[in-house]
Amino acid sequence: MNRDDQDRIFSYLITSAKGCIDEPPLYGPLRLLDAYSILLGMQKREDTDEFYFELGKQIESFKNKCMGDEKQFIEGLDQALESLTNYIIYK
Repeated sequence: MNRDDQDRIFSYLITSAKGCIDEPPLYGPLRLLDAYSILLGMQKREDTDEFYFELGKQIESFKNKCMGDEKQFIEGLDQALESLTNYIIYK
């Protein structure tokens, strides 16, 4: 991770923490998913399991639903967690 990447993720995390104080509760999980995407974008593809890029696509498919369809957002998050759990257990 270079210094620009460090600036990006560290500022995102700190400003997200501040934002979580006044934002709707579901924005916290959304911000964590955004952090996942930011960190994934900083990874070298050849040094990272392809699964994590596929999981990133899965997350992108539902993460913006938190603002319009809370139920679908939560279901998508549950499915992503199940995918991650299965990958870690059975790889």
